[in-house]
Amino acid sequence: MPSSTLSSMPFRRRDPSATAQTPSFNDIIFPKIYEEAWGNSDGYSSDDRSDFDRARIFLLRMANMTPDPKIIDELRIIVANPQNRTIQALATAIQHRIFGNSHGSFATTPLLQSIRFMLIKSRVPQLILSDRTRSVVDFFFDPTLERNLSDAPTGAVSIYKYPAGRFKVAIVGGGPTALASAISLAEKGAGSVEVHMYEKRWIQKELPNGTIVVDYPPYARRRDQVVTLQDSVTRLLSKASFQALFAGRPERVWPGSANIQIRKVEDRFLKRVQDPEFQGLIYLHCEGVTREDLVKVGDFHLLLGADGAASWVRQSYFHGYENERGRSYALGLAFDRPAGLPWSQPLNIFLTLGQTRYLLNASDHDGRGYLNMQLTEEEWHKMLSVDGQPVHFGRPGCIRRLDGSIPEGFEPSQVFAPSEDRGSPLWVSISDGLKLFGFKEEDVINVVRIPIVVQAVREGVQMLPPRDSINVKRPHALVAVAGDAAMTVHFWPGRGLNSGIKAGLSLGDELVHALNNGKFIAMPIDAMREYNDFILKLQGREHDKRSIPILNQSGSPEMLGWLLQKANSVPDHVAIEWLIGAMTQIADRLQRRHDWPFNFVDNVEPQLRIVLRQLDTVTLKEMAVSFPWPTREMAGAEVLPIRSMKPEEKQKWLNNLWGLLREERNRENRAPPPQQQDRSPSAARFEAPEVLASADTLGNGVGRTKNPVAFTRRRSQLMQNAHGSQEAADFSFRGCVVISSFPL
Repeated sequence: MPSSTLSSMPFRRRDPSATAQTPSFNDIIFPKIYEEAWGNSDGYSSDDRSDFDRARIFLLRMANMTPDPKIIDELRIIVANPQNRTIQALATAIQHRIFGNSHGSFATTPLLQSIRFMLIKSRVPQLILSDRTRSVVDFFFDPTLERNLSDAPTGAVSIYKYPAGRFKVAIVGGGPTALASAISLAEKGAGSVEVHMYEKRWIQKELPNGTIVVDYPPYARRRDQVVTLQDSVTRLLSKASFQALFAGRPERVWPGSANIQIRKVEDRFLKRVQDPEFQGLIYLHCEGVTREDLVKVGDFHLLLGADGAASWVRQSYFHGYENERGRSYALGLAFDRPAGLPWSQPLNIFLTLGQTRYLLNASDHDGRGYLNMQLTEEEWHKMLSVDGQPVHFGRPGCIRRLDGSIPEGFEPSQVFAPSEDRGSPLWVSISDGLKLFGFKEEDVINVVRIPIVVQAVREGVQMLPPRDSINVKRPHALVAVAGDAAMTVHFWPGRGLNSGIKAGLSLGDELVHALNNGKFIAMPIDAMREYNDFILKLQGREHDKRSIPILNQSGSPEMLGWLLQKANSVPDHVAIEWLIGAMTQIADRLQRRHDWPFNFVDNVEPQLRIVLRQLDTVTLKEMAVSFPWPTREMAGAEVLPIRSMKPEEKQKWLNNLWGLLREERNRENRAPPPQQQDRSPSAARFEAPEVLASADTLGNGVGRTKNPVAFTRRRSQLMQNAHGSQEAADFSFRGCVVISSFPL
């Protein structure tokens, strides 16, 4: 439709002596001759011709002005064809017969501009009642094409708003990140973005009322892990999406967050994308897609790889742009305990944070979750079933029932090999992990080994190669990655799913913002620069401040192996007292927080002793040398998609950021001379001495302090103060980092 200033006049005459006003990027400008060719250009004379008759005459007039005889002949054939009885049919015929259903350039041609004028004048973009009409509008008003001819028309002109077609995004994957991305794009695009999702785990299912929905089949292997979603992330969701995610019942466990099973995130977001408000915007395809059959996806502007850590999208299009920062190994014991968790969630938290050998993430709402155990290289290679095959998510292991039978759904060959040797040190460590959190063997439903690779792409957006753009209707398309496809993190500190949801929100924010400001015209990579910058900032936060501290402490197989070798040097009573001391300090800190979600727990220390005394002394020593979580190193401002933040949340985030900067500046100003920096042993309990950069490390990977002698003396004082015995003071690891306080 014409802009409001032109509602009473179909075109504006330019004064040659006046400075022309710069049009908006979304203004489409036509010369006066177009209005005259359409007829009724003065806006006052009566004309009872239909828009279809006008369109046919207009096309013939435009054909006579076209220098290409082939185009003239084609236009005459199309106009004369009795099967083309509507304006949409005329445009469709031109789209396929003349344009070949593809734009060879992002530039506008006179013919393209003529068809646009015909469609605008006949109000086709306002009356999209069929998929064919949608296809016509999306083709001729592609949001990435130039709006006007390179040579602007002179003299009197008509200016209309460009009725941009939809920007099409094809998402590979159907996990939480993919679903969050689709929801974000559809919500923020407000009709300007169309999303197609491809997931081979889905099936179509008919409900009793005849409605067809997409769901997971009952036989599908689902992810039973429980994750912790931060309030700072879930508050960014729309009200409808937040309600869909938690079903009005978020489970509070850790401060400022809620626990939820990954399969529930998938189920609830999958149901959300099928809400009526997204009909015609989000399309679900119950099939996988690979690079070899990408052609079946058809046309798209952006290919988004949200296909997990083993992403073929990343491996195909980001070759040479991957950066591995480190790796770790873990054992995962999935459990299902309908009666709920054995211990209270506060006690589970204290037990988890006081060491890094074991990690529990579970839901007390339904008694499901995962118990993880960090592994050395030697232990990793023993994570096999009795047939010698590794246990993994595709083929997990199992533990025999008490009567020796095999659990339903498993073959005898899938029995977890270490469970067959009950006296082995490895099985004792695994069994003690279950005891630590009160579980029994019959609660375990499967066993898997989990490789943890801390890895990321160096750039989050690339140009799609021409060989993979066969069905793309313009010169090229873009490809991006999100979630684990963009970066994988060490799941001990977590935040992997949080990062995936944030990436999805950021994608919706930045893509729609760029689209609404004309940055996608000609499809430059720079149009996605804001999203790319967000991904890189997120990598820095999650890798440098969370995953790497865990790897440096005990997360790498080499470091953990070295620590466990030294565990025998720890006196028995020192190990348990060290753990009790760390865990009670954590409990004290956490329960003083204003956002602690539980009632105050009295008598924490006696409860901890009851639990820890059930464990083998070797297990206690291994837990002690793994050290508590390095939460001080992980502290700091979060990286958030700021366009998604509500005004009050944005102000709160900025205040927190400035507070951290102010605190850091004040700390530097108050810093005492170097000789006065040693704190008293009581104040320094569990504090980490300063560690040099990785260039000054032991061959085994353990960081050295700047003054190893002073460090050993200070650590000896720390242990003596904590436990009151010279025996404890004599126990020390040269050059090993002592973990920090817990500013949770």
